[in-house]
Amino acid sequence: MNKALLLTCTLLASIAGCKSTQAEQPQNATLVRVNPGVITELQQAIQSAKGGALVTLADDVFTKSAELLIDHGTNKGPDGLPIMGAHSIPSEKFVLQKAGEQCLLYYPKKSSVFHFLM
Repeated sequence: MNKALLLTCTLLASIAGCKSTQAEQPQNATLVRVNPGVITELQQAIQSAKGGALVTLADDVFTKSAELLIDHGTNKGPDGLPIMGAHSIPSEKFVLQKAGEQCLLYYPKKSSVFHFLM
């Protein structure tokens, strides 16, 4: 894990807490507080994990569900309607988890786990 990603994870952990009912094995979790700084840190962590541009996240990301699905935009024709067959990229999934006192952002596509120190 590179220094920038580790710093991102550490900053996110200091800003937001997550909760879970289990302690040792990773369990799905949700954020208890979200603010613009948390969203920025999540955007950067997701960008580091999957590459590409920063994603747009909702103001309540990970507060109602531990899973985040990122859908890719669809190209549109001159009439403003989606071009048939232009969208073949599947959604990407991230899962917020907690193991012991650590929050984790799991990216199943690459089996990557990003630790958020609490």
